[in-house]
Amino acid sequence: MAPRGMGGPGGPRGMGGPGGPAGGGKRKGSRENPNSVAITPENAKFSMRGGFLYMQCPKDAEPVRVALHRNFPFMFLWEYISVLDTDNYELATIRSVDLFDGEEKEMLVRELERKYYSPVIQEIHSVKERFGFSYWDVETSGGRLTFTLQDTFKSIVRAGEGKLFFFDVDGNRFVIEDADALDRKSRKRIEIYL
Repeated sequence: MAPRGMGGPGGPRGMGGPGGPAGGGKRKGSRENPNSVAITPENAKFSMRGGFLYMQCPKDAEPVRVALHRNFPFMFLWEYISVLDTDNYELATIRSVDLFDGEEKEMLVRELERKYYSPVIQEIHSVKERFGFSYWDVETSGGRLTFTLQDTFKSIVRAGEGKLFFFDVDGNRFVIEDADALDRKSRKRIEIYL
């Protein structure tokens, strides 16, 4: 088993960092070693066991169950990835998933897509506000859905040209890829929040 002191806060910090709405939970840095190990195919190996991701670093070490965390979930989907142990301590960082090939790269991409699954909002049927909450009825890439936002202005995050992320009261994420590409009625329903 790899020692807990392998890593600390790694990669650049910023949008959607630890504990932020897009962070997927708090991440703890290591007190023992503030320098994070940079993971490459030369010094680490990833595998799946029982539906969970495991890492060996170095390659001949005992596999450790890990989770992946995007340091910049809005800007760099496949870069600056923290590798966390089961206590959410950062063991290492992956500069880019593209460093890996074949099955290992597919595993990493699949794990990140699973963790950061965000249905794409294609049409907004209605938005109703009541007592500090807004109730949304939308058409998404996953079908028609309803969700609730608390403090709507803080629950919608802009991420570049027209891209919007929504974080509902249940911790789900939704995305509008380009607000300008929505139909006229949908844009009208959302423009008050932009």
